[in-house]
Amino acid sequence: MTLGLGAVVVASMSIDVRRVLAAAPKEAITPLKPSAAFTAVDSAMHVVFVAQRADCNGNLLLANLAAIGRVKHAVHPAELAIAGVAQDTVAIRPLLPFGLRHSPIRLLGAGERRWLHVIGHHETPTLLIYDREHRLRLASHVDPDPVARVALGRAISHLVTNDPTH
Repeated sequence: MTLGLGAVVVASMSIDVRRVLAAAPKEAITPLKPSAAFTAVDSAMHVVFVAQRADCNGNLLLANLAAIGRVKHAVHPAELAIAGVAQDTVAIRPLLPFGLRHSPIRLLGAGERRWLHVIGHHETPTLLIYDREHRLRLASHVDPDPVARVALGRAISHLVTNDPTH
């Protein structure tokens, strides 16, 4: 039941939604964006791959979808955001597939992790693609099904190319 603007009754308890939102820390949720190294506005899309050291090597292969064929020429090299501790950024480097081998690596911030949860991504690895204005265009988890991975590769290819025949 809704009462007026912003007051909600839950189990005979009144909660002022505006007051709750105003009291929440402003930095609690930070949208994940490409880092400063990828802020140039040009025609290229930006890829951020979110992973953690415990991710299966096979699941990390999803990052290669942004480093092959026509897609490679339409996106910046992928950036890797690690959900973990600083030592994980070094430990994960030898496990990376070719699509991430020379990518910049940074730690995922707590606010960015909360933002991923808010948009429905609770596990890693996650692939994020941003357009040239840094708007999120695609966010995808790794699906273990090979058919789903092929479909995702096609979706990425269509997303980043301007060729209407593709």
